[in-house]
Amino acid sequence: MDNKDKIEIARNILHNAVSINMSMEILLEISKKIDQYVVEYYRNCRDKKDGLDEGENV
Repeated sequence: MDNKDKIEIARNILHNAVSINMSMEILLEISKKIDQYVVEYYRNCRDKKDGLDEGENV
């Protein structure tokens, strides 16, 4: 599963959690996870654009 799929799944989970009035702490944790996936996604896009392999430091 790539990061784009992870982002979509986590967004759906967050939406469902909001709709059933989950606690703010849980919503925040889900939101943090989405942020993490987004950062990973953009890093991978940048690395591919720059011609770097995954895990290679800039």
